[in-house]
Amino acid sequence: MTLEQAADLSTVLQFVFWLAVTFGGGLLAVQYITKMRPVWKRFAQNVGREVAVISTEKQSMKHEAELLDRVGYFKIKQVDADARNLNLLRGSLLLVVGYSPDSKVYKETFAYAKSNDLPIIVFSGKHRLSNEDRDSLKEYSFSSLCETELRLVSDVFAVISTFPKGAKS
Repeated sequence: MTLEQAADLSTVLQFVFWLAVTFGGGLLAVQYITKMRPVWKRFAQNVGREVAVISTEKQSMKHEAELLDRVGYFKIKQVDADARNLNLLRGSLLLVVGYSPDSKVYKETFAYAKSNDLPIIVFSGKHRLSNEDRDSLKEYSFSSLCETELRLVSDVFAVISTFPKGAKS
């Protein structure tokens, strides 16, 4: 074998190697896109649905609502601390409620979410949950407890991208 033939063989082998790498990478990309398509499709369907942010008597959620609005992915509906506003929650995909101990608004909002199979995120902030409220939160599958704003954004994004669009509301 001459030096020229060896160089040609080396070039061919390099070409075959990079062709295999490119084909393998493309195949992995197609598998990833195929697997993730339903997740992104669900997110696209849900991103236009409302996230209701509900204040309680002692926990204003104005700052948290503005934060979620600034993220840009979420359609935020701010609801004042009044139990009469529960009828405004129809059509919302997710409820985010501020927590304050012995709050009538919190208890009625939680009961509303539970009776309508809606996911609810309880933002406790500086308040500590009572044992009774913590136990009721643990008993409901579609609930989450947040204490910080970053966790709130993360949880809202997680629910928006995974909760079915056809959920009862």
